Amino acid sequence: METITIKPHHFMDIIKLYGAGIENFVPDKKLGHDFYRIGNLVLACHTQPLLLTIEGDDICTLCRQYRGLCQDALANIPGFTGKNEYNRALDSRILSLYGLSAGPYPAEELCGILYQGRKKIFQVWQEEENALTQRRFDLFTAGAEKYLGSYK
Repeated sequence: METITIKPHHFMDIIKLYGAGIENFVPDKKLGHDFYRIGNLVLACHTQPLLLTIEGDDICTLCRQYRGLCQDALANIPGFTGKNEYNRALDSRILSLYGLSAGPYPAEELCGILYQGRKKIFQVWQEEENALTQRRFDLFTAGAEKYLGSYK
């Protein structure tokens, strides 16, 4: 089984979308990234080894906006002009707040750690509007409970 390199916020996004009812991810033909493949691997295999990074991950590398780092602009988050800078901040916060290292972690173990400290989501996404972060928290919580419960 291959070890997947993943940004912590990408893993949380997979679980959040699972909580929103997505059970099978489909390819993004516009951007061409590998979110669908990685997301489906994580959902299918709870023992999937995950190596955490704040750099480009296995999702990013095929994206049309990725050329060594994310080139996507960002206009709606105060203090940040690009996704690369913002995502590095998010992922650094996640690693620090949750006491995580690079790993690797089995997907279920990582989900459990993040679920136990789920209230920290409000500190991670501190620049976003509270209603949006509350929705992220609610969907991540639902996804993690479903993910962790479906395996036990």
